[in-house]
Amino acid sequence: MLITFNIHFVTQWGGKIQLLLKETGESGDIRVVSHEMHCNQHFYWKKELTLDDRITFLHYQYELLDNSGEFIRESGEMREVRLPSGQKQVFLHDSWRDSFGESPFSTTVFRDCYFKRELLKSDQPERGNFRLQLFCQQMEPGRHFAIVGNQDFLGNWDVNRKVRLDESNYPVWSVYMETGKIKFPLEYKYLIVDTATDEVLAWGGGPNRKVDKLSGEGFHVVTDENFMRTIPSWRGAGVAIPVFSLRSKKSFGTGEFYDLKLMIDWAKLTGQQMIQTLPINDTILYHSNYDSYPYNAVSVYALHPIYLHLDAVGKIKDPVRKAYYAEQKKALNAKSFSDYQNVMNVKWEFCKEVYQDSSKKLFSSEEYKLFFQQNKSWLVPYAVFSYLRDKYGTPEFSKWPEKSQYNAAEIEELAAPGSDFYDEIALFYFVQFHLNKQLTEVHDYARSQGITIKGDIPIGVSPRSVDAWMEPEMFNTSMQAGAPPDDFSATGQNWGFPTYNWELMEKDNYRWWIKRFQKLAEYFDAYRIDHILGFFRIWEIPQQDVWGLTGSFSPSLPFTVEELQKKGLYWDENRFLKPYLREHVLHATFGKYTADVLREYFDQDGWQNYKFKPAFDTQKKVEAYFASLGYNFGTKEVMIRDGLYMLHCEVLFIRDTRQPDKFHPRISMHSSATFRDLPDETRRLLDGIYVDYYYHRHNAFWKEQAMKKLPALIASTDMLVCGEDLGMVPDSVPDVMNKLEILSLEIQRMPKKPHHEFAMPQDAPYRSVCTTSTHDMNPIRAWWLEDRNITQRFYNKALGIQGVAPEQCEPWIAERIINQHLESNAMLVILPWQDWLAIDGRYAHENPEAERINVPANPRNFWCYRMHISLEDLLKLNSLNERIRKVIEDSGRANKAEN
Repeated sequence: MLITFNIHFVTQWGGKIQLLLKETGESGDIRVVSHEMHCNQHFYWKKELTLDDRITFLHYQYELLDNSGEFIRESGEMREVRLPSGQKQVFLHDSWRDSFGESPFSTTVFRDCYFKRELLKSDQPERGNFRLQLFCQQMEPGRHFAIVGNQDFLGNWDVNRKVRLDESNYPVWSVYMETGKIKFPLEYKYLIVDTATDEVLAWGGGPNRKVDKLSGEGFHVVTDENFMRTIPSWRGAGVAIPVFSLRSKKSFGTGEFYDLKLMIDWAKLTGQQMIQTLPINDTILYHSNYDSYPYNAVSVYALHPIYLHLDAVGKIKDPVRKAYYAEQKKALNAKSFSDYQNVMNVKWEFCKEVYQDSSKKLFSSEEYKLFFQQNKSWLVPYAVFSYLRDKYGTPEFSKWPEKSQYNAAEIEELAAPGSDFYDEIALFYFVQFHLNKQLTEVHDYARSQGITIKGDIPIGVSPRSVDAWMEPEMFNTSMQAGAPPDDFSATGQNWGFPTYNWELMEKDNYRWWIKRFQKLAEYFDAYRIDHILGFFRIWEIPQQDVWGLTGSFSPSLPFTVEELQKKGLYWDENRFLKPYLREHVLHATFGKYTADVLREYFDQDGWQNYKFKPAFDTQKKVEAYFASLGYNFGTKEVMIRDGLYMLHCEVLFIRDTRQPDKFHPRISMHSSATFRDLPDETRRLLDGIYVDYYYHRHNAFWKEQAMKKLPALIASTDMLVCGEDLGMVPDSVPDVMNKLEILSLEIQRMPKKPHHEFAMPQDAPYRSVCTTSTHDMNPIRAWWLEDRNITQRFYNKALGIQGVAPEQCEPWIAERIINQHLESNAMLVILPWQDWLAIDGRYAHENPEAERINVPANPRNFWCYRMHISLEDLLKLNSLNERIRKVIEDSGRANKAEN
């Protein structure tokens, strides 16, 4: 069969178009082969190939080799074209495939849930030597494409005689014609049609599409791209709530995976389409409430045992023990919060008992054997790590007397069925099997109800994780990841995670990340990339520091002394790099405690100048000392400790850890005493250096870093991608997110426009998630109470209401805020559950400040928020649910699934 590939594409001088064709080699291996195409004077590119007559489908893609030597592929996955049988010659006429914002509709969120459709063939027979087809992924169920045109068989532009397109190969819509019966040029338009009423809802935008001429020889396939939609695109609504925050009458003191089923029912009942969660991976390190932090993963694959629904794992036979667990369940469920460690303690007791009775039978089942085989590569190391952590009483594997360095052969031997420790290790297999089974069941149920669940990919992992133990070379454990100062924390955030060795990860095309994304795709249809800025650059904090103020971006382009001198700065290493500990600065910091502080923590270092005593010359030493005070740690001690932290940050430049002869301007230097005490001219020079470094110098460089990583990671799954792009956002971030069509996060209280106090939801871009609050901030009712002056300005400016703002965020105000978001153009409006309930004062929590989930400035935050209403009762609150559904319906976002 002779195949002729044709595409019209105007290249710049020196550019070329290549055909990438998926072919089967002689040994049966699948490979992608590049074929150079040839161009005529009108930029029509052509390539003829003779292929096996038995081939029924072609998979191919076009690629531009531009004049700079860069390869640029067209958007999306490889094209799939069905070849007609019995044809000796086939002509393919293509257009370059750009996404134009359509890539989200190729994800499982739409393909397998919202837009899932019964694929129907057109009434028109598959006869003729010409197939005209449209590639379009955005089409809601209950609608289809039709065509009209300037031919009699296309209705001569009469919509009453339109021809429905065949959708059996969705997202390709097609119709067959006979070239001999066409009066060229062929002109036509595509129509969006309501399937139930046959009403034309919209004509495709732009000029008429046109085919000038086709020969009568062979078979022709013309593929149209980039349908111009003239009616609003799909918009949906959803709810954000951590799994641990769910409450049901069947759960055990905390939210569980099975509770998501009731939340799915509530989302469907109220017209929502998506449930957004926080990370659900195992975070067990110390068997304490510290482990409640969901972003501190001990494994990027293992699920957290706290989410296990015990009744589905097995039954307790002993009546006494059965009564004990019933009492524990009742007591823990009665609490107003998720009592993390006490819940975990009881659940582990239960799992150990049930394991003894049921593991042998389970491990012999085909279902378990398949699970174990598919997950063995991470499951065995995770189980052994967990066993050793508990055996030695610490997750800090460097302190283990044995197995402190991962050795695959030794771990395999330790975990072998004949091992003395097998049951202690296999307990973790047992628990992970049931967690996987329960969450998979929830995922399937969600899809069946027209609801998708959105997961969360944390930017970091614990330095005491299985991953750091197995592949320490992938991580920079001498540094800590965090964030520079922002609206969440004036001193920056120190998450304590190691940073990544991106150079090493790049060598195997980010295998570790891709496997991580693919595991998440087993349970979710969408995901949020936590701190997407970390793929451009991460804020790195030296291991000896506690606060984020003395961090620097990595990778980055620090200054040499020569560069700084060329900018007019006289380099004084002692003045710029050492903490500025003048006597007046210490007095301003410690006030009446200054004399005591000087005596205990500092040594004299010249006239009216001081230096830290060796026992306090790093922030970590200060932290350790104050932690040792135990119960003698009060308000005074907090003030002194934080003052010492701040004085460690009294520098103007940070020495680069990898290139010691280069330097970073200290973030937020303008607020420091060392900056204020400089001469005006020096401050002016430093301000210019600062602005250049943080807002101009890195834009192209950081864009390049992100484009190395993100495309491969996004392409590894079919999930919908959302990015948390908050904080100190480089100018290149919106460009990259737009290019890759990643949904941004838009929050009214965190405007992205400079010099704006509030963002307006109406300005949110279509490819975005718009929300009132996140887990890192107060929900709207508690926020209303934070600062009366801000609330008043919000009331007048953002809500457009004159007069004095009410003391409380009354239900009508909450509803007005929510309506602003729902009426935006954002693809998704996902609101915290607490904010949805704020529209009805009868059911909102009596204490708004009890609804906050996390305080980012507190690294020891106890993540324990739990719904105050059970899901069973929530489903019965008809007036509330009808009200929520109405505001969603009125905005055009309601889930059309039947209730």
